[in-house]
Amino acid sequence: RQPPMTAVHLLATQRPQKVGFVHQSVNFADRSDADWTPPSEVRTTSIPTHYSVVFASAPFQQPAELSGLFSGQLDLLLNKADLDLTLSLYERLPDGSYLKLFDPAVELRASYARDRSHRRPLTRGARQQLEFHSDRLFSRRFAAGSRLVLVLSVNKRPDQELNYGSDQPVSAESIADAKPPLTIRWYDSSYIDVPAESPAPAH
Repeated sequence: RQPPMTAVHLLATQRPQKVGFVHQSVNFADRSDADWTPPSEVRTTSIPTHYSVVFASAPFQQPAELSGLFSGQLDLLLNKADLDLTLSLYERLPDGSYLKLFDPAVELRASYARDRSHRRPLTRGARQQLEFHSDRLFSRRFAAGSRLVLVLSVNKRPDQELNYGSDQPVSAESIADAKPPLTIRWYDSSYIDVPAESPAPAH
């Protein structure tokens, strides 16, 4: 069984004047989706939205080249001490299909976001910020009318180690740590920084 279809939120170029957030909930104790696996196709008619929040930019008014490493910051509040995230980028083409730029773009265990050599559990119930940086380059010329799509996913894959968000190391957790469900507020002051430039006109 799949979770309900994810709504698409605006990936805006400017921060909203009023504070807002997107709410997300993940029930790790629910095993009804244990046979789910992400699609492997590079170009598809839909994107995987399994326990994800999806953001899409407005259509590009002219061709633009996105190239390099991307980074950003997540502003969030959650009820657990840890979570595993994947941030993936897609191009939504003018015909409505999706091109995977690469996936996963960033895999992030929140407790190691500040220091990859030391685990620092998050503070439950407190608003906090997590910085992220991609480790691989990508380059793509977007056509006019295309959109940049960011898929922010909580890892609940049956073929990977699950992080239930307790205070202890993930390898020591059990299904008992899956309760209560993970709840997250993604604040709209979160951002992603993607190097972009408009290519010179062809002659």
